[in-house]
This record gives sequence, C-alpha cells and structure tokens, in this order.
Amino acid sequence: MKKLADAAPAKHSRSKRIGAAMPTCLQGVNGTTRDISASGLYILQDSECQTGSLIDFWVDLETPGGKLKLCCQGEVVRVEKVDHRFGIGIKIIDQVIKSVN
Repeated sequence: MKKLADAAPAKHSRSKRIGAAMPTCLQGVNGTTRDISASGLYILQDSECQTGSLIDFWVDLETPGGKLKLCCQGEVVRVEKVDHRFGIGIKIIDQVIKSVN
C-alpha cells in the first residue's frame, strides 16, 4: 500500500485532504478515518459498502473544548480492498456537529 504522502491526488478531489486517524461508525460498523477534507473523507473498516449508496455515519472529534461528534449523511464514491480491510471514500452531503458530554 502506498503512503498517503506518496499517493497521487485523486482527480475527483476538490478540497485539500488532511491525514487524520479518528474513530468512526458507518452504518453500525466501527472504523477509522485515514484522511478528511471539507467535502469528504476516507474511512478504513472491516465491512464493505456499495459505491453510489447513501449512508449515515459519524466521526468522533477531540477538541480543546471537549469531545464532539460530526454526524453526517454521505455518498460512497469509492471502495477498495486495503490489506484485510476496506477503504471507503465518502462525499459529505449533509452534516451537523453535536456536543458529547
């Protein structure tokens, strides 16, 4: 697998990506982000999704002010096998940030 720094940027990417490993839950399956941008993110998880499907997911965010949960609806734009897991590219359609107390 190529390192993120070695990978050529995808042609469909419109926003700058930032490498970040944050806990996620996509359709009830836990995973981890590999990178995130203003318009989407890439998640690694144990289950496969269908390209083109609409999904609900969340990302845990650690901030100086406390934990937040980024709750989103998105479209799966890419799915690939990465070692023993699945890499899932998601375009964010709608989002809301919730405080976690």
